[in-house]
Amino acid sequence: MPRSQKPKPARSVRGNAPTFSKPPRKTPTGIPRVMRNRWEQYVYDKYGDGPAFEEIYISDEQLNKHLRLLNIPESQLADYRREYDTLWEGHLDSNGGKVICQGMKPWPDADPSTDHICVVHIPDKKDLVIRIWDGGLEEEGQFCLDVYDMDAQIAINTSELGFSFNVVPLAGTLSVLCGGRLQSWEARTGCTPEQILPGEERFSVIEGAYLALCRPNLDPFWFKIPTRNRVPPGIEQAASPVPLY
Repeated sequence: MPRSQKPKPARSVRGNAPTFSKPPRKTPTGIPRVMRNRWEQYVYDKYGDGPAFEEIYISDEQLNKHLRLLNIPESQLADYRREYDTLWEGHLDSNGGKVICQGMKPWPDADPSTDHICVVHIPDKKDLVIRIWDGGLEEEGQFCLDVYDMDAQIAINTSELGFSFNVVPLAGTLSVLCGGRLQSWEARTGCTPEQILPGEERFSVIEGAYLALCRPNLDPFWFKIPTRNRVPPGIEQAASPVPLY
């Protein structure tokens, strides 16, 4: 990293965060969906509706069809549906009342402070930013990132721009394990740039890492991934100020 260039930190986004469009929350007939349990309701409220969710939001009729394939008697279908709902609500409760979906890109009404949505403005490209968000990777100590067009409000795959990310391996940090060119999730699964749908490319990297954005015919642009403030297990936080008399 050049000594003369200080990596630019990501800044939090307030108000209108750059995001993808959220699917409509209605069925194809225009009738609002009714969720069958709290697990479905959480997914519906957070991620919306659309073709990708058709197998998640399941009706009594659909569930009965599956149960009949298991030779469940008609008289017991209602009991099994209740057991199904109890099972999924148990999963929700065991995860602290939330459903973790790794890699999901932010929605328009996402709370920037809750989802830790940050941006780094790319020099000489007033409309382009590097977007950084939680992506369900808190426990892994990582953040997701992509390239985002603020004016058009769409994500852009790096291959379309000729961009790439390089991780700087700093001694004494976990970045030594992932130093060098950062691959997208899609590339790691064997997808070629042509096979990645427009705007669907995403990367992830450890907290606090220093990255270089490499662009054709330009010097690398250095920036730093944010870190999360955590209290180590077993550490007691200081209480609010109280009189000492």
